[in-house]
Amino acid sequence: MGPGETIAALAAAGVLIALLCVLCSVSVRWVSYQQRKMELEAEARDAARQMHKDDYVELLEERVRVLERIATDRGQDIAHQIESLRDRQTAENI
Repeated sequence: MGPGETIAALAAAGVLIALLCVLCSVSVRWVSYQQRKMELEAEARDAARQMHKDDYVELLEERVRVLERIATDRGQDIAHQIESLRDRQTAENI
């Protein structure tokens, strides 16, 4: 092998090494991109889940307010009905 062939072989090896470095760099960046993409998708799912939970909690709070209003309004009605029954009993006893 002459000096020209040695230089050509070294140049080819250098080009191959450079190509391997570029391919490794590209693959590392692609894996990093995919990982970041999955993280963002997970965050979006968590945010959507949290919004759904917030909506559900708000719905439950509204229902509790309605039930409290029914219970308190009903309690006043019951109190008035008891008083009217007492008034009737006293009127009948007289």
